[in-house]
Amino acid sequence: MSRPDTGLPPGTAVFAVAAGLPAAAAAIAAGAGLIDLWDAGAQTVAAFRAGHPGVPACARADWAALVRDRTMALATGAMLICGDAIEAEQAEAAGIDHGSLLVQAPPAGVTGLLAAGWPVIVEADGTGTADPQAAAAAGAIACWLGAAAVRTRHVTAVRRAIDMTASIRGTRPVPRGYGRP
Repeated sequence: MSRPDTGLPPGTAVFAVAAGLPAAAAAIAAGAGLIDLWDAGAQTVAAFRAGHPGVPACARADWAALVRDRTMALATGAMLICGDAIEAEQAEAAGIDHGSLLVQAPPAGVTGLLAAGWPVIVEADGTGTADPQAAAAAGAIACWLGAAAVRTRHVTAVRRAIDMTASIRGTRPVPRGYGRP
């Protein structure tokens, strides 16, 4: 089963929940490819953007790469994170391109959503109380199934699990210069 094209980097991206600039910087250093700054204030978001211009962020701002507000997604062209397939269908009917929609799901819901053609973001931390090992396990399962991203506060553990899973599946790119003359 292949993952629908989302415009996100290939493979399964780590979508880090960051409370402030130090946490965002640490998440990027640990391997996060996306940062969730949804609850951050305007100053924090502006400082993040200035310090990390190439890192896609989810925020309440018109420049954000990912948003949770359909009106903002329509106005800016940002990718929209939908809570379920019904919300994604409504967003698509409202004019948002299918490739700009991401649907949140628990690991158990990934295959059904992918089979229906939806790109998926898995919430690895469950209710926010998951330990790093549980988040890593959820991340590994999500990667194996083909999720586009895994949202977590446990970046290091989830990044390692995703990398290991992609290596086992044979989908992880070989590091530059590794094993090459």
